[in-house]
Amino acid sequence: MTNLKNENPVQIIVNGRAAMTIMTSAENPTDLVVGQLYTERVIETYTDISSIHTDGPQTSVVTANPFEILLSRKTVLAGCGGASSFLDSGRLGNITSDLFVSEQQLRRSTEHLPKTSWHSTALFAEDGTLLTAAEDLTSQNAADRIIGWGLAHNIDFSRTYLLFSGNIVAETVRKTVLAKIPLTATNAEATSAAVAAADDAGLALHRITGNTIVTLGRISRCTP
Repeated sequence: MTNLKNENPVQIIVNGRAAMTIMTSAENPTDLVVGQLYTERVIETYTDISSIHTDGPQTSVVTANPFEILLSRKTVLAGCGGASSFLDSGRLGNITSDLFVSEQQLRRSTEHLPKTSWHSTALFAEDGTLLTAAEDLTSQNAADRIIGWGLAHNIDFSRTYLLFSGNIVAETVRKTVLAKIPLTATNAEATSAAVAAADDAGLALHRITGNTIVTLGRISRCTP
């Protein structure tokens, strides 16, 4: 039997209260938890976190204002089965950025994606410098890991772009838009809901196929 990927629950405790449980493959969930709390609108900046500590399957977070931050400010509402969600683009705001990346640079950037049969992602500065990379069971988790790392390192997301190795869904787009990352690309596919959500929020969504860059939707931030 081949080695199987780990899939373990991480329960997030915020100010002593169970907030949410997420499934992940990585042993260190700190960046994932920070990103998840941000994209679920529990925190607005990294400075909202006073302390964070992982003990086994639980990660406990104490916020700087525990009596003010009690409930999620998330903009995605899930059905009873958790199988579907919708995106309130009006509450996410629009991405306004003058960032453009050349097609050649975007193609070169794919070389830095972690090689995995699961989902990997990498964050780049506008000049093509690799800032960080992550992998996880889903593109949503991978995006949260990148966002959590960026918040902890005070990264200006508006001057970055994000690459994925797997399919992109609307929930992944929502997280990217909340971080105000202006350009996202994948070497796989994107759902129609992901493309519509990207268009609504001003996110440029591209697909990289060999030497070809395809613009998905109406917005392009790639130059020949």
